[in-house]
Amino acid sequence: MSRIRPTLLLIIAALIPVVILSAVVGRLFIRQQQDALDGDLHEKAAVLAATLQRELDTQVKLLAMVAESPRLDPPISGPAFSEIGRRLRTRVPEWDQIRISDSEGNVVLSVPALEGAGAKRIVEMDSHDALVQTGAAVVGNTAVGPNGNAAFAVRVPIERQGKLRAVLSAVIRPSIITDLIYANGLPGTWSAWIVDGEGRLVASTGAPSLAGGAASGFATFTGSGLGEGKTSGGMDLRVADVALDRTPWKVRIGLPVAEYQSFSWKAALLLTIAGVSTLVLSGIAIFLFYRESQARARQHETIANWQRMDALGKLTGQVAHDFNNLLMVFQAGVEGIKRRRQDETRVTHLLEHMSDGIARGKAMTQRLLSFSRRSNQDAQHIRLDAKLNEIAPLLRQAANDAIAIDLRVPEDIWSVRADPVALEIALINLVTNAREAMAGGGDITVTARNVVDAESEDRRIRGEVVALTVSDTGRGMSPERLRRVFEPFFSTKKNGGPGLGLTQVHGFAERSGGVVKVVSIEGKGSAFTLFLPRSWERLDGETGAQPDLPARLLIVDDTPSSLESARLGLEGIVPALLTAGGGLEALALLEQHGDVGAVLSDVMMPGMSGIELAVSIAQRYPRMPVVFMTGYSDKLEEGADLGRPVVAKPFTTEEFLAALAEARQQLQKASNVVRLDSARS
Repeated sequence: MSRIRPTLLLIIAALIPVVILSAVVGRLFIRQQQDALDGDLHEKAAVLAATLQRELDTQVKLLAMVAESPRLDPPISGPAFSEIGRRLRTRVPEWDQIRISDSEGNVVLSVPALEGAGAKRIVEMDSHDALVQTGAAVVGNTAVGPNGNAAFAVRVPIERQGKLRAVLSAVIRPSIITDLIYANGLPGTWSAWIVDGEGRLVASTGAPSLAGGAASGFATFTGSGLGEGKTSGGMDLRVADVALDRTPWKVRIGLPVAEYQSFSWKAALLLTIAGVSTLVLSGIAIFLFYRESQARARQHETIANWQRMDALGKLTGQVAHDFNNLLMVFQAGVEGIKRRRQDETRVTHLLEHMSDGIARGKAMTQRLLSFSRRSNQDAQHIRLDAKLNEIAPLLRQAANDAIAIDLRVPEDIWSVRADPVALEIALINLVTNAREAMAGGGDITVTARNVVDAESEDRRIRGEVVALTVSDTGRGMSPERLRRVFEPFFSTKKNGGPGLGLTQVHGFAERSGGVVKVVSIEGKGSAFTLFLPRSWERLDGETGAQPDLPARLLIVDDTPSSLESARLGLEGIVPALLTAGGGLEALALLEQHGDVGAVLSDVMMPGMSGIELAVSIAQRYPRMPVVFMTGYSDKLEEGADLGRPVVAKPFTTEEFLAALAEARQQLQKASNVVRLDSARS
């Protein structure tokens, strides 16, 4: 017994801190989970509030556009207003009524017409009076009309010559708000309801008949932000309350308190069992391992952050240097043209010099993007025999006079599918790397061969591939340097070069579905081999003559300087030009001008993007060709297919005309496709 007791005391003494630690950790874990659930509840309420506010803003904007229509100029024609109202109700079924009222709240015109003779009064006068006093559009509170149905009104002023002439209202059914609630993806056990500025229920889950009555008829709420509530059926709720930004409404979302607490009990039970079951030695070991892993993770993160900042500094300095050189070209050109505008020969020479600068800047941007590009969006079918012969002078230029370059390309070399510009840059980088390894001169050999049955160790390439090898007779590399040769900013150059060339080669090989291998012997030289999959495509024929120019071209860009540059670049080429600063403005111009023959749109725009604009144009004008322009698009970098031709900023007239021809060809091919369901009908 004397031996057992100390052992039991030792075990108990060892288990006590484990149990205490388990209880503390369990409590923290439970609190963390409850906080996460509260955060999710509040986030869903905030998202629903933002979505609802956007929907209300959309309704206000749509009604404001109607109020500005010339058809509503006083005196307002009853038949004209009836036609407008009929069309609007067809497009927006949730608009129950469209009314025009005077400043006193008397309904002058209504679609559908109000029953009975004489003027009718506005039911919900608070929002009407607020608009008359401020002249600003308002969203009214929920009210129950004479027919017993609940609705809310959106009101905008009809102003002419700076004076309020009438009030235009759209009476909207709450079903439009109910649809937004269900579209928010709430769990089936959760409840949601919308409360207006007077505390009345606008819409809710599962109780549409209560709309227009007191919100307490559906559920009560006490608190601010996060609090407690109870449904009319007696179920306790954990409620998140979020107010809309520009409308005195509130969104409330609740989850059952039983669901809120059930996870806590399960987590507490699990943690208690785990804490009691844990032995002290294993607990200490896990704790020490966790501390060590955290310390190493922080150390690696610190080193990684330092490397990223160092890389960013080097890259920023190099890019700033190169672009400052280009800016000097444009500065000199602008100053020269200002001083001697009448000297046509000099102005022409300066413009050619500036055009060369644009081409160099565009090529520099493409090379810069090639280091981080993840997609192979510019891949083409490349005949290697023709391509390598074409860039042979560039490869020889990348070397120096003390180095001999031997290009060996068999006539039966297979074609590959890759980005031709990236392939050119990769080969130039390999030749440049070889030149740096042969300070005293030497030989560089560029060979191409077909490989029938290739397979790399990681199986990234299999089957028929083409091997492009650049070998040199330089100083070679040690095994340690060979393992790091493709790391960003790793360089063995004596001049402190950036060391991005081989990183670009590695990235190009991966994007093209291939690999790059290197072998090196110190004092003998190195050989880099690009393995690229064989392409089975055939080259398309020439596109033929330039396309017919549209009678009027619409250019869309949210950046004024870019919009003006595109307009000036195409001015004189296209007979007539229209410009728009956004998607909604572009759609309005298309409705006003029926002779627009094509659209040139930026991809990334706030509000309605170019992609969304193209979809809307396709729905309304199926035969309208659309061409995208962009300086950078994350969707394109990720390899997304936008479905329309894209020209990169800055672009030439020839590039735009070629893209326009491609857009028309796509429309022609689409029109030749016959749907089976259409054929049956």
